[in-house]
Amino acid sequence: MSKARKALRREKLAAFESLVSAYEGPLLRYASTIVHDPDAAQDVVQNTFLRLFRRWKEELKPSPRVSSWLYRVAHNCAVDYLRKESRRRDLHTRQAEGQPDSFPPDRGEAFRISEGAERAVEALGRLSLREQQLVILKVYDEKSYREISEISGLTVSNVGYILHHAMKKMASMLKETKETQP
Repeated sequence: MSKARKALRREKLAAFESLVSAYEGPLLRYASTIVHDPDAAQDVVQNTFLRLFRRWKEELKPSPRVSSWLYRVAHNCAVDYLRKESRRRDLHTRQAEGQPDSFPPDRGEAFRISEGAERAVEALGRLSLREQQLVILKVYDEKSYREISEISGLTVSNVGYILHHAMKKMASMLKETKETQP
């Protein structure tokens, strides 16, 4: 292998490592809020970077579009994970129905959150997947409407509309649960 080719390979690897370093934390937070499992979120992010590495061409340079692409791929990987888990849970449920002595596995709590945060997470979980995605990107990842538009493939005005109505729904749900508590 020539020196020029080795240098290009080192440069490519360094650029890839800088992208991983810059986006790993934000993508982990994003994936965690979707899949609600830190181990699964790590798998989602790892799969996202594997897909990037497979597509990484020597002429590909880091760009603002890479951020949108990474979030979109992470979202798709997270949704794929949720679908697989849903099918797995259905299978386990059907098997458990045939075995009356079996109990669902206890996942335990990774951490405690405040009552208000629990209600907010519950309200977020009651939104549609698209609404959840947009709220997570706006609130947790502090993305602009334009960035969310690039990630989700929606127009900027559609992002604003969906976010506005999603936040109204959440506020209504939070108000409702607060009023019903003693």
